[in-house]
Amino acid sequence: MFWSILLSIFAGAIALAYYFSTCNFDYWKKKNVPYVKPVPLLGNYGSLFLQRKHFNHTAHDIYKEFPNEPVVGAFMGTVPTLVVKDPEYIKKVTTKDFYYYNSRGMSDYADHEAINKNIFSSHGDYWKTLRTNLSPVFSTSKMKNMFHLIADCSYAFEKLIDEEASATNSVMPAHQLISRFTMACITSAAFGVDSETMGKGYKTNPFTRAGEMVFNKSRKNTFKNYFRMTWPGIFYLLRLKAFPEPLIHMFHDFMTSVFEARNHKPTSRNDFVDFILGFKEKEFITGETLSSPTSPIKRTSVEVSDDFLVSNCLIFFLAGFETSATTSSYTLYELAKHPEAQNKLLKEIDDYLERTGNKIHYESTAELPYLQACVDEALRLYPVLGVSTREVVEEVTLGSVRLDKGVLIHIPTYSLQRDPKYFPEPEKYRPERFLGEEKQKIVPHTYMPFGDGPRLCIGMRFARMQMTAGLVTLLKKYRVELAPGTPTVPDWDPLTALLPSPKKPLNLKFIVREGWENRVFVKPENRTSCKA
Repeated sequence: MFWSILLSIFAGAIALAYYFSTCNFDYWKKKNVPYVKPVPLLGNYGSLFLQRKHFNHTAHDIYKEFPNEPVVGAFMGTVPTLVVKDPEYIKKVTTKDFYYYNSRGMSDYADHEAINKNIFSSHGDYWKTLRTNLSPVFSTSKMKNMFHLIADCSYAFEKLIDEEASATNSVMPAHQLISRFTMACITSAAFGVDSETMGKGYKTNPFTRAGEMVFNKSRKNTFKNYFRMTWPGIFYLLRLKAFPEPLIHMFHDFMTSVFEARNHKPTSRNDFVDFILGFKEKEFITGETLSSPTSPIKRTSVEVSDDFLVSNCLIFFLAGFETSATTSSYTLYELAKHPEAQNKLLKEIDDYLERTGNKIHYESTAELPYLQACVDEALRLYPVLGVSTREVVEEVTLGSVRLDKGVLIHIPTYSLQRDPKYFPEPEKYRPERFLGEEKQKIVPHTYMPFGDGPRLCIGMRFARMQMTAGLVTLLKKYRVELAPGTPTVPDWDPLTALLPSPKKPLNLKFIVREGWENRVFVKPENRTSCKA
């Protein structure tokens, strides 16, 4: 009798779990939207939870279903998710009807974790106020004024490359090398400190360890990230956190020391910390509400708390070094595979340095068009975020489909940028796509490595600035080739969650170029911002 009761309870629990994990699976059928048949609980993204495929590849499989349809229905776990493929629909989501899709997801749980108070994770009035107040930090004039800090890091990088090439017999993974440079750039330009990540003790450096806490390959971290993304209610009910507590404490202590060094007042550096301290003095920042087309615009304010300061500083640090390092390393990887493109770029760099007397300036981002095209083509093949997520914050119609609040929108950047309909021979690395008339032919809203619309990456100028400086520094002395054993097509590791990280290191061989002595940087005197 006991066992039969226990068995009945167990069977009832399974039946109940099955019901709640599938009861919403007729959502797209009711909306007359073509959709991919989901599996219970995991929906159409089970390969992510089982860690069998990278997010980009999983999303690409869905993208290829119903090739002639502008949208495809899917389920992120049990949540209805619309994969938007048509460029005109994407324009509505990211720009024209932005108000209805302004959240990146988990909007009902924004206040469940202090770290969510940053410009990337927030939405609505809070996000708009942050964006309005932080945008001046990343203006063209501000970038130009802080470029000398990037140049200082480039001089140290020049020395680091030589040291690492000597120590490794000129064979090493580009990402590991460049991430040390980009980490030094973001800490110097944004926070006014030398992180010393280009020094001898970089492996035990606290900034290096902070990056590893977030971006290291781990089944546990990957599962946690997808678990939070899919079932945020259960995630926070279990008192889980997006970032490790030691990381939050480390950054809180770091920022406190930076503020104390400046006596909690803005200085003449005009960097990110100065803006933050300016906010702190006022205690509140103000802006306009993000209003619907039928609602009046009002004034609103955001409290500048310690959580506000730490969360925004942390997100700028993490995004500032990792995304640029990833893109730069893939650019070098593709150049190693395409010597004709590399030769063209090397000549452009040599000519630039000859014109400037071996000095690097902020204007290099405009005066090296082929370098920018090489980076753009790498971003096309390897976008840092292959899928951009949005959430419907208020009922809205997209095309003929009425979408309810809480529906997720997936913009498949990776798939669009590899679609032969928009980019002929999509698997081929061809920087010329981003030059002259060919660039003008690119269909709007099909190339979006930095996002699109009002949520376009706020740090895009900074990213281009440090990537340009890093690539010029390396390529003025070295050319790159694939090292023996390096795959010609990277196999992305599903344990890296969202970033396109390869399973095997993309080792490159660094070959000293003839005449490099004529291209050594001419450094201003008394520059000591970065150490190597």
